[in-house]
Amino acid sequence: MGEDSSRRLPRWWFGGVCAAIAVTGTHPLDLIKVQLQTQSQTDRKTVGEILKGIYERSGILGFYNGISASWFRQLTYTTARFALYEAGKDYVDTQKVSSKMALATFAGILGGIVGVPGDVVTVRLQNDVKLPEEKRPTSTFSTAFTASTKRRACPVSSAAQCQPFLGQSC
Repeated sequence: MGEDSSRRLPRWWFGGVCAAIAVTGTHPLDLIKVQLQTQSQTDRKTVGEILKGIYERSGILGFYNGISASWFRQLTYTTARFALYEAGKDYVDTQKVSSKMALATFAGILGGIVGVPGDVVTVRLQNDVKLPEEKRPTSTFSTAFTASTKRRACPVSSAAQCQPFLGQSC
């Protein structure tokens, strides 16, 4: 008879919401990973020692240090990817796999660019938790985000000696 007017509307934002829910479960593992990766070569700790240290410093909630930045990253990165992919389907031939792959690549790259600030802030919050509370330069998402714009870039070869803020030399 007529055209079906009950066409499903895209719910691209579901991807971002679901990613934020998922990161809530995986964030403690990411926190441990970041702390393992950012250890100094002279003072290496085992996973058990890191777990014990986090729990002794902050209790069970300590495993969620930086979660607000993780949510921010997922809500920007994943939502942007899904939104760009959904919007782009109107402009490519969705019958061809190569077109879908190109669109997904494009959406992923732009989503990645959008998500980088959240990722940087997440790592900074997760790493700064190793410091005593009075020496932490970033204790909340907003201070970490502000600090990320002031941090200095250092050459890769001298990254081990790199100091995180302006006024300190590499």
